[in-house]
Formats: sequence, structure tokens, C-alpha cells
Amino acid sequence: MVLLVVALVSVLAISLSGRLQTSVLRTGNLQQAEQAYWYSLSAEEVVRELLQRELADSEGIASQDQVWYQQSQNGVAFPVVGGSIAGRIKDLHSCFNLNSLRMVTSNDNNNPGGIDGNVLDEATKMRLVRRKAQLRMLLMAIDDSMEAYAVDVIVDSLADWLDPDDDIGTGGSGTYGAETSDYQSQQFPHNAGNTWLNHISEFRLVRGVTAPLYHKIKPYVCVIPRDNSLKINLNTVSSEQANLLHAVSLGALSLEDAKSFINNRPQAGYESVEDAKGNGVLNNAAQGQIRPNLGGGPRDPSVTNEKLGGALEDFDVKSKYFEVHSRITVGDLEIDAHSQLLITNEQTQVLYRGLGEP
Repeated sequence: MVLLVVALVSVLAISLSGRLQTSVLRTGNLQQAEQAYWYSLSAEEVVRELLQRELADSEGIASQDQVWYQQSQNGVAFPVVGGSIAGRIKDLHSCFNLNSLRMVTSNDNNNPGGIDGNVLDEATKMRLVRRKAQLRMLLMAIDDSMEAYAVDVIVDSLADWLDPDDDIGTGGSGTYGAETSDYQSQQFPHNAGNTWLNHISEFRLVRGVTAPLYHKIKPYVCVIPRDNSLKINLNTVSSEQANLLHAVSLGALSLEDAKSFINNRPQAGYESVEDAKGNGVLNNAAQGQIRPNLGGGPRDPSVTNEKLGGALEDFDVKSKYFEVHSRITVGDLEIDAHSQLLITNEQTQVLYRGLGEP
């Protein structure tokens, strides 16, 4: 009996010891995760103050010679108690805003008092045609092996995903799009968004966007929450993004000319788009003709180059939307955090905050 009692006590002790070790590990992991989260908020706050100060000093002009860009490119990890913080800052005006294909109507609950029904006025319709042509040209510049039909499907489906209704082709979204009925028939059915994109990962749900294509296009596109503007900063576009300038200029800048412009851009950038025209390549594009890719299907005779606007219409040298990517290390734990910021002279605002891969 004594031996039996000793054996039972030993078994219980070992069991309790194992549970205690698991509990201690779990508590330690929770503490590290909590500390990492607060470190990510600290990094976000430092970046907010840095961006607001620098943009205020430069009157909103952002360029690659500023501290925020230089610090985010050097890859330095800053030590903190128990770990380190590394990260980079991305100008969301150096990528194509996918939400720019959203054109609002009076049926849009987020934009009351808009255009009657789902009918766009001529100016809004031309802006949508311009945005679709730009995205179409960007896709084909990134992957020249893509078929024109596949590109049309993606562009029209994105326009349908963003519009507030569930009808294909309304509001100028095109005839190659998709709505809820199309997505419900897939292997993993879901509804069409019919609203703004909130995160770049949602683009993967749009009809025609395959995983390989998503990873190819991801460095060139972004999502600015609840904002359908498109302004590409000529000062912060990287040397690998010449095809972005080519697409946004609607072909007025060839790929070779876009590369030449970026390679000959001064480190301090330009003070204005007019100043940037001092680069002969950009000046030639401003005086040249746009060559938009309007896709397949029937052509609208009302669409003309003059109504679509000029080649440099969507370029700027100022930025106000930024994304912060932080990698936080605390003990054995490593997490990624990202935030999207709106920076103005008056305030800084966090638009989105998340953990994990952006």
C-alpha cells in the first residue's frame, strides 16, 4: 500500500509539474506578445511624429532624401528592452490605389447625395474609363504574357467588386465583370464585396486574380481605405516601378522613358510637377499623345483621348498616405505589424492597423 501511494503521488507530481511548465510557457508567450504589441504602437507613434514634422517642413513634399525614407531603407534594427524593432515606411502615393476604380452614386450609403441611381455623369464615367485603362496597362506591363481577355476580366471584376450594386456592367464597370452569382458558383463560394477594399489581400478574392499574379502585382498596387483618389508621387517611385509611370501616364511615357526619368531624378526630388517637366522626358510626355488600352468588347464612341485627360494628370510630388511595416522581436517571439497613416499639417490619423504579413 505504501508503494502504491508513493507511485500515485509521483505520477501526480510529474503531471502537475508538466502542467505548471506549460502554464509558465503560455504566460511567458502572452507577456512577450503583449510587449511586442506595445512596441509596435511605439514604433507607429515615432513614425507619425517623424512624418508630420518632415512633411510640415517641406510643405507636404515627400522625397527619397528625407529621413523617413533613408531610415526605412537601411534595414537597421533598433534595440529595445528585451528585443529589437526594425521596419520600413512605404509611401502609398508610389503605388496604384485599387480603390481608385470605385465611382460613387446616390445608392452608395457611404457617399450620400451623389449621382442619381447607378448612372454616372460623363466626367465620372471618363474618370472610371481612365482608371481601368491605367490598371489594364499596369497588369500587362508587369506580366506581358497575360492574355488581353484575362486582363479585362480582372479590371471589370474589380470595378464590379467596388461598385455598390450587385449587377454586372452597371455604372460603367464593363461586360467582363463578376458579381455575387459568379462567386457563389466557385469551389469556395463567397459574396462580392460591393464596397471599398480595406486591405490589399481582398484583391485576391476578385475574379481572375490568381496567386502568382497577386504576388507579381502586389509591389505595384495598394489600398487606401475609403479614398478613390490616385496621385503618384514622382519623387518616391522606386527604380523598379517604371511600368507604374508608364501605365498611369496612359502610355505617354514609354517604359524606357520612365526608367530614364527615374534614373535621372535628383535625390532631393522635385518641388512641383512643373519643376519635374525640366526633365525632358516628362516634358515630352506632357506634350505627347496618350495611348490608353481600352480593352476588348464594344467601344463607347463618346470616349476620346481629350475627355480622358492629360498624361501627367495623376502625378504629384506631395504625399499624405503612408504605410508602416514593423518587425518586432521580443525574446524568442517575432511578429510583423503594419499601420496605414494619414499625415496632414493639422493631424495624423491611423486608418488601419493589423498584425501579420501585410
